[in-house]
Amino acid sequence: MGKYIKLFRVKIALAFFFPFVLGLSVASASDPEVSISRAVAAIISFFCASFFSSTLNFYSDVEADRIFTGVFKDMDLKKQPFVTGEMSKRETFAAFAVSLVFAVGLSLYAGLRVLLYIVCFILVVGVLYSHPRIKLKGLPLTDILCNILGMGFSLFAGLSVGKARSPSIAYLFWGALFIAIVYIPTVVNDVPFDRSAGFKTSGVVFGAERLLVSMIPLTIIMSLLAVVVFLDKSLVWQFRITCLFLTPLTVIGVIVIFFSWVPPKINLNPDIVLIPMYFADAFFLTVSFHRIVS
Repeated sequence: MGKYIKLFRVKIALAFFFPFVLGLSVASASDPEVSISRAVAAIISFFCASFFSSTLNFYSDVEADRIFTGVFKDMDLKKQPFVTGEMSKRETFAAFAVSLVFAVGLSLYAGLRVLLYIVCFILVVGVLYSHPRIKLKGLPLTDILCNILGMGFSLFAGLSVGKARSPSIAYLFWGALFIAIVYIPTVVNDVPFDRSAGFKTSGVVFGAERLLVSMIPLTIIMSLLAVVVFLDKSLVWQFRITCLFLTPLTVIGVIVIFFSWVPPKINLNPDIVLIPMYFADAFFLTVSFHRIVS
């Protein structure tokens, strides 16, 4: 069981779960026909999709992970199941097949639009990001873009459980900048590892320090967009409140990251960034099921 928990990569899955459960809370509040069974099916399908994607990530990175010596990862990559040899060919095939079947089947039960966005999530976060013949995670800009799109498809999968209105363009741009800013420090800390593995990530191509500096204008633009979103009373409270709370946390986080930057790495525990997301997951999940039940 332990090897499957490692493949699941709980911390990363919960980070991607944040926009999904945010969308689910909006869907459950706006559509009285959202049932517990559909919501549960959609949630399980999301985690199956996340498991498939993370397993493919591990499977395609065996050689690189063997030489991993960095920090700012959710685990020691040298101990991932494909490097240690814990996964047989039969188990590997079963892991991919079962997770994909459940992701597709349960999302189909939740609704055709949920299926569409779950499949898009798998294609972007799993196949395009990690497949050995594509591996956009190892190219400049596309490594960041895949995470932005993955979070976007996660959001729309949650929204599609019900008949919820899509967020405004301003909110989507705000979210894209938020994800980029949160993801950039992980790219920066992985530069030595990525360079030795032969990847041409944004950090390797543009340089760690330049990538860090880019967070400043991104944060300024994100903050301005947050004001626009918060003042837009046509948006549901869930979108406005995420801007209200996450924008100042991001500003503080960027300041802390610059003070923690001791080349060639950022001396900061990534859990500090992820913990607020976990609380947000729990909050919006509670809101979702409270509205469904009531």
